[in-house]
Amino acid sequence: MTSTMLRYERRRSVIAWLMAAPAVLMALTMCTVEGWRVLEPDSRLFATPFVYSLADAIEQNEVQRAYEFVRDGHDPGQPIAVQHPVLTGGKPALVPALVWAAATGSRDTLRMLLGFSARVDQRIADSALCAAQASGNNEIADLLIRYGSATPAATCPPPPQSAESADAAAPRPASPPAPAHPALPSPTR
Repeated sequence: MTSTMLRYERRRSVIAWLMAAPAVLMALTMCTVEGWRVLEPDSRLFATPFVYSLADAIEQNEVQRAYEFVRDGHDPGQPIAVQHPVLTGGKPALVPALVWAAATGSRDTLRMLLGFSARVDQRIADSALCAAQASGNNEIADLLIRYGSATPAATCPPPPQSAESADAAAPRPASPPAPAHPALPSPTR
C-alpha cells in the first residue's frame, strides 16, 4: 500500500511539473523579450525603422517602402539625395537610385528597381557595377550584368584613398606627445 501511494504521489508531481514547465518557460521568454525591448527599443525586432525617403528605404533594404515611394510617383530614374558617413564621407550627394542600391548592398531593392524599369542607361549601370565591385558584393554585380545592361569589362576608377590610409603611407615628422585627456592642453617642449 505504501509503494502504491509513493507511485501515485510521484506520478502526480511529474504531471504537475510537466504542466508547469511550459508556463514557466513562457514567462521567462516574455521577461527576456520585454527586457530586451527596454534596453533596445529601436531594435528591428520591435519596430521597423521609419524611412523618410527613397534613399533611406534603399539603404535599409526596405523593399516594400521603396516600392511605395516609387508607386506614389517618385521616379527611380532620377537622382536621389543621399548621405552616409562612409560611402559619401558624411556629405550629401545626388546619385541614381540604382547606384545607391548597389553601393549599400540592397540586393532586394536593386531587384525591385530593375523590375520596375528604373532607367538603366549604360553609364548608370556601369557606375552601379563599379559600386557593387568596390563594396565586394559579387551577387549584386552579377545581377547588374545579367539584368541591368552593365558591361562586365567596365573600367572602374580606383577607390579614393581614405585620409587614414593616406596618413599611414606618408612619413610623419616627430610630433609632441599627445595630451593625456582631450580636454587637457598638449604638453610643450
